[in-house]
Parts: sequence; C-alpha cells; structure tokens
Amino acid sequence: MIIKVSGRGQVCLPSAYRKRVDIKAGDYLEAAEKGDNLVLYPRKKNLNKDELNALLDRTAGSWKHIDVDGTDYVRQLRRGSSRDVW
Repeated sequence: MIIKVSGRGQVCLPSAYRKRVDIKAGDYLEAAEKGDNLVLYPRKKNLNKDELNALLDRTAGSWKHIDVDGTDYVRQLRRGSSRDVW
C-alpha cells in the first residue's frame, strides 16, 4: 500500500485498512522506527492501574454537592442540548 504525505505532513489511511485494524476518528497511533522503516501501531485508550487510581484520587468527591444521580444529571444536560448526536 502506498500512501502520499501531504504538504502539512499528514497521511490518510484507507478505510478498508482502518476497518480491518479497528482505527476510528480520534484514536491515536504510536509511531516506531524499525531500521529504515516507520511502523504505526494503534494505541488504545487504556489507563494502567496507577494512572486510574491517581485519576480517581484527584476527582473523588467532586460531584458530591449535586443531589441528583449522575445518570439523571447527564440526561438533563443532554435534553437542553441542540446537538443531534444524543
């Protein structure tokens, strides 16, 4: 497969390849040099346990002042939105 690099350094991966390796818009790719080659790897958005625990520690209790269940709160926010993606 040959892919052309744009003047801004961007590349476009063909949709058949993106579907085969499950790459979606917003996903990250990790680039690695292997000799004279550049290899791209899909990077999944998984936090390791230490990162997850640190995130939970930083945000613990952030929403306790709200008397509404979190799910209901998000539904209320979405009802007021004009976006049609909800």
